[in-house]
Amino acid sequence: RTYRYYKGAPLFPFGSGLSLTTFSMSCVQVSRTTSQRFECTVRNLGALDGDEVVLVYHVAANIGAVDHPVPQRSLIDFARVSCRAGAVASVGFDVELEQMKLVNGAGRRTLYPGTHRLVFSRGHGDEVSFDIAVEPPA
Repeated sequence: RTYRYYKGAPLFPFGSGLSLTTFSMSCVQVSRTTSQRFECTVRNLGALDGDEVVLVYHVAANIGAVDHPVPQRSLIDFARVSCRAGAVASVGFDVELEQMKLVNGAGRRTLYPGTHRLVFSRGHGDEVSFDIAVEPPA
């Protein structure tokens, strides 16, 4: 199986890599419609210019019982950010409900009602997460 189903600690987390500088990241949710808009700020804390990759994962946090395996997390978006030494760079993500669908037991992509979590990560270090409530269809 892939990282999406593995419950142990990986030797090298997905997205980790060598950098000659240090970064920090913060994210905020700026809109809530059918598309969720998020803005992340990447700060280069080091003395050298560098690039950082911001990863966006989907986690089906609380969707109830289902008839198929549920991934631990799924990569749904990413962006590479170039940042000069001591500078700050911003990157935006628009996450659609379509990206939160899971493949059900019949092989169809289904959006389950319940709590879905979006996790913003650099592949290592602290992560920022937001819970999204998905209502059942009317």
